[in-house]
Amino acid sequence: MKRWLALALAAVLAMSFLTACGSQETEEEDAGNAFRLRVCATVRQESADPAAASASGGDTVLYHLYENLLRWEDDGSGHAVLAPGIAESYTTEEDVSGAVTYTFTLRSDAKWSDGEDVTAEDFVYAYRRLFEMSDPPAAVAKLYMVEGYYQAKAEKDGSLLTGVSAPDGHTLVIKLTGHCAYFLDEFCAGTLTMPVREDMVEEYGGAWGQTASAVISTGPYRLRTISEESILVERNPYYYGEATGPDEIEFVWQTDAAADYEKLLSGEIDFLAGLPDSAVLEQQEAGTLELEAVPSTYALLLNNAAAPFDNEFVRQAFAAVVDTAAVVEASGSPTVTAATGLVPPGISNRDDEWAVATETDTTTTDSEEVVLPEDLIEEAETGQEEETFWDYRAVGDYNLTEEELTAESRAARGRALLSQAGYPNGQNFPTVEYVYVDTPENEAVARYLQQLWQETLNVTVTLRAADEEEARSLLLGGEFTMAGFRFDAAYDDALAFLQRWQSSLGTAGGNVVSFSDRAYDLLLSVVSASSNSAREACLHDAEELLLQSKGVVPLFYYNTTSALADGLTGVYRRAMGAYFFDHVTAAEPAA
Repeated sequence: MKRWLALALAAVLAMSFLTACGSQETEEEDAGNAFRLRVCATVRQESADPAAASASGGDTVLYHLYENLLRWEDDGSGHAVLAPGIAESYTTEEDVSGAVTYTFTLRSDAKWSDGEDVTAEDFVYAYRRLFEMSDPPAAVAKLYMVEGYYQAKAEKDGSLLTGVSAPDGHTLVIKLTGHCAYFLDEFCAGTLTMPVREDMVEEYGGAWGQTASAVISTGPYRLRTISEESILVERNPYYYGEATGPDEIEFVWQTDAAADYEKLLSGEIDFLAGLPDSAVLEQQEAGTLELEAVPSTYALLLNNAAAPFDNEFVRQAFAAVVDTAAVVEASGSPTVTAATGLVPPGISNRDDEWAVATETDTTTTDSEEVVLPEDLIEEAETGQEEETFWDYRAVGDYNLTEEELTAESRAARGRALLSQAGYPNGQNFPTVEYVYVDTPENEAVARYLQQLWQETLNVTVTLRAADEEEARSLLLGGEFTMAGFRFDAAYDDALAFLQRWQSSLGTAGGNVVSFSDRAYDLLLSVVSASSNSAREACLHDAEELLLQSKGVVPLFYYNTTSALADGLTGVYRRAMGAYFFDHVTAAEPAA
């Protein structure tokens, strides 16, 4: 009996061993067949905590790990648009004081990557935690419109943020003290307020976000490893959405653009954001260069409060001779484009009346008439394909409406304006200083403008290179006569570029050229309390008033570039900078 039992046990163990080996081989085979995408789109990230991952490009990683109330989806053209996320629906209600309350209903199948249900309390905790962190992110200041913000900030007590509450596990209520057109984009689909689970933060403390074992997530991927070389994420088995893209995505840190490009060419990585100039120039010559909008504008600033630019004719004269196309050429950069307004391409248009279906060829649909901007009606009536104006810059390109001018005619106009200001042929015009942040691109533009004004207006301009901190200090202190400076969007809305120029703000508040216009101030006051359609019209009108004053003269827009390995498709992008790879697949071969 004992011998029989021993033989039986040996047989069982042998079968178990073979089964285990077979299982291990299957797992290794499956792992070997996994579709791993290697992307280089961010500098090194030291944390996967939504409130702490502040390094450039960190939002790209976070969007794959976490999902907010809303998410970003490809519109079919590579542009990211809002779609339902963990919240399957929401309603809004405005009271007599103008306060706006959003009520979100969370989907019942939303789960964390450890299998636990996502609840409304997880969002409440994420909001309140921001006010209690020892080193809160600067972006918390953008939550000022949430009821209780100032009290929570002053006391560093998140419980005082009364505008965020959870009546039950699947209902989240957020109350704003007024309208905020970009609230859904910035906070309900942004990274700052992505859900965080309190028990995990309390358990792991400072390790939360630092190691894979201390991170759980709500998005299509979960964290597998985080190291000095990369972050590796893998499919989240508890994510409610369909798995259509890579099984794994490895985010490899950016180093040197040229070296990273060689990795792309060799197949070491599959995607690169930010191509080296050599590759950009090569594509430009081949006619294959595709620029991606960056929400940044470089502008010439003429200080209205400093002589001689307190004279509007002087400002107009200096602006009149500037050809933005020539400025772009002088910059030497193949990734900048001539500006046609202060607000750059890529900023969202929030007026539904300017959104036109691309498949129609008339100005009407089956349901209701679509109202087009007046200058586009003629094009629509011709039966040409219509555009969807998700982009604020798609209408109101003010510089493009001006007549075409030769260099000679620009110079003649500038001289006439300068003479009208009391300086015929530049006589008795004082020497003025142009301040710029010291980069090769900015220096090239500064020297071009210096020579241009000398040759066309017969005036002397001296140049002052400064680091960004010094230049910013000079501007905010009003201690300059003219300058060149880059303006970046703090959030996805035209207001991010226009709000600073209100009369009440002064130089310290950002109105560095001391622009003052009652009509402008009135338009922006309407913007803060109006619906999307009305506010967009006011924003465009305000921008035109600002540009007419010539205190702010947009010169060029910034752009970026990227490349995806041959045979792959499905990357989409927010103009604010984040890339999405969750739908990348092998491209179908051409017929």
